[in-house]
Amino acid sequence: MTSTILAAVGALTLILHTATRLPAALAELLRAFLPVIAALTELRTALARSRRRRPS
Repeated sequence: MTSTILAAVGALTLILHTATRLPAALAELLRAFLPVIAALTELRTALARSRRRRPS
């Protein structure tokens, strides 16, 4: 019984520690994807321009 309680307390501590770091990690992940999103937007624009210029 005591080991179960200690395991639960340890798990709860680990979960709370991770939960406090999660928002910062998500923000960093989104910041890392901003250049990828910008590049995809630029690629889509370039492809749309080349389709308009090409005769059918």
